[in-house]
This record gives sequence, structure tokens and C-alpha cells, in this order.
Amino acid sequence: MYIGSVRFYKHLILSTVALMIVVPTVLAFYFGVQNHRNKALAEEYKNHLATSTLPQMEYLTGVDYTEVITVPSFGYQEDYPDLYVEEKPQFKTVESEKPVVYLTFDDGPSANTETVLDILKANGIKATFFVVNNDIEAHQHLYKRIVDEGHTLGIHTYSHQYNKIYSSVDEYLADFNMIFEKVYSITGVKPTIFRFPGGSINTYNQNFYRQLIAEMLRRGFVYYDWNVSSGDAGVTYTSAAIHSAVLNGIGSKSKSIVLMHDSSTKHATVGALQSIIDALKETHEFRPLDNTVEPTVFTYKDNSVGN
Repeated sequence: MYIGSVRFYKHLILSTVALMIVVPTVLAFYFGVQNHRNKALAEEYKNHLATSTLPQMEYLTGVDYTEVITVPSFGYQEDYPDLYVEEKPQFKTVESEKPVVYLTFDDGPSANTETVLDILKANGIKATFFVVNNDIEAHQHLYKRIVDEGHTLGIHTYSHQYNKIYSSVDEYLADFNMIFEKVYSITGVKPTIFRFPGGSINTYNQNFYRQLIAEMLRRGFVYYDWNVSSGDAGVTYTSAAIHSAVLNGIGSKSKSIVLMHDSSTKHATVGALQSIIDALKETHEFRPLDNTVEPTVFTYKDNSVGN
């Protein structure tokens, strides 16, 4: 019987000794070849640097250039060359002896916008309107009335179609540019602020919202979410419920950006507006947003749903 015999163990010992000699020899030869090849490549690269002209770079003071970072470019960055804010926003400290309330209205203009503007005018209050496209001839003057009466006109989108505008950065920019051009042609004003439908982080743009936000900021636009919701995004809210939601949301905040809507179906919002103003006008100051106001923006933790 071979296995277990003296001859078997003798052969096993000889094979092990042979492997201990052969394997290190093969590895040493392999790494020697690799080392020689790497030295040759290094020498070739060194000679290339010595004979090549490197591109000139403009360096900024105070920047650490120990690492070179290549920033990718995207095709949409070349689109709509006029879709830029001419002056970069400079946020200012809010100076007020009272808490400040920014009333904002999304989804107009509509017939309800007319009534909202009448109420604001009667109370000497300025607000912010994030507008969409409205092709009804009777409502076209409202874009200009918003501006003429000292309110801030911001962009919400042209179509307000979530599936379309949030399908890609390209689609969002195309839609945004359409309402930007329309507003400018009617009012002579180029908007500098905007609000994302559904807020800056929502279920439709969650896979690319960073890229989308980065492009809009690169173009100089400032976006505003909200920290107080009127709750009027639904269809079942009453004026009394909206009134309570706004006052409870404002609470003791020193700065409140209130989400409301002035589309054609938001009659309850219009019905609640005067009572909200009456409850706050002695203790709070109403102001319109502009791109000097530091924005309130969503994170994953405080995201809520709007329209």
C-alpha cells in the first residue's frame, strides 16, 4: 500500500521542498520583470514632461492646489445663454424690531390673484408670487400688476407638470426658460428667484435634485422653500383651517416663509387671507422676498409636500 508507506512520506517531503524552492524563484523573477518595466515607464514619462509644454492655469489666491479636481461639464450648461442672473445675490441680515412674515403665493395668476392683490393693496402689504403660465387673455395683465404694485414676481415653472419638468435637468431648464421669457416680455423684469414645484426635494426629483439645484445656482437664481405651510395644497381645506395652520406654523418664529396658493380653485385661501393679516399686522412685519433674503431650503428631514 503506497499511501501511508515510508516511500509515500519520502516523496511528500521531497515535493514540499521542491515547491519551497521553485515558487519563490518564480515570484522573484516575475516581480523583477515588473519592476524593470515600471522603471522604464517612469523614465519615459519623465522624458515626456521634460519635452512637453504644459497648459497654463490661472491660480486663485488662498486655494489649495495640492489636488487637481476635474469638474465634469454637461451639455445643458451651454443652453439658454440669456438664462442667467446678471448680478450675484448678496444675502443681507434682516433688520426688524418685529418677526418678519413673507407671504408667498404659488400657481397663479388667476382670478383669485386679482382678489389677493386687492386685499394686499388695501392693507399696504407686499408679498411674493411664484407664477406659472396662464394663457387666458383676461389674466395676462396680472403678471405686470404684480410687479407694478411692488410685489416680487418669481418663477414656479411654465407647465407645472411634474413628470415632465422632473424628467431631466434639460427638461426643467426648457420649461423654466419659457416662463422666464414670457414674464420678461410682459413685465420688462427678469426674475431672479424661483420655487420648485413640490419643493426643492421631492419624490419626482430625488434622484438628481443635487445636479438640478447646482445648475440653477450656477446660473445665479435663488430658490425658496418654506417653513410654514397653509395646508391649502389639498382640496378639502376650509378658510378657518388655513387660518389656524398659518398662525400655528408661524408661532414664535422670527422669520416665516408662508406657502399659500392663488390658483383658480383656491377660494378658501382668499377667504382666509384678511383674517391672517388682521391676526398678525400688529405684532409682525410683512415683506416680499428678493434675492437678498437668505433662503429657507429643505433637507431630507424637514421636507414636506407642496404644489
